[in-house]
Amino acid sequence: MNDTVRKPILILGGTGKTGRRLADRLTAQGLPVRIGSRSGTPPFDWENSTTWEPALDDVGAVYISYYPDLAVPGAAETVGSFANLAVKRGVRRLVLLSGRAEAEAQRAEEMLKASGAD
Repeated sequence: MNDTVRKPILILGGTGKTGRRLADRLTAQGLPVRIGSRSGTPPFDWENSTTWEPALDDVGAVYISYYPDLAVPGAAETVGSFANLAVKRGVRRLVLLSGRAEAEAQRAEEMLKASGAD
């Protein structure tokens, strides 16, 4: 069994519309899930990078939903920094929720790819 199945999948924005649906589907399949949100345990906040590492502890994969939006200046760099930390912590599978044909979303995708994640 690989780490993605054995270890929790961190769902950033897991209390939002898309994240909540994903969490429900993964849980229904018997997969372990960790909700990444300001009210999660441990808490996760995009604006407080000290919350990132504890949220990544013993995680096998991450679903990334950036708040408030990938079009916000600096979002791509923040996603890139998070992706680099995740890979450094041993997470290989990262999935980014983004919009097609949006320049900032494409920049965030490229930064995630540059992290070395699968």
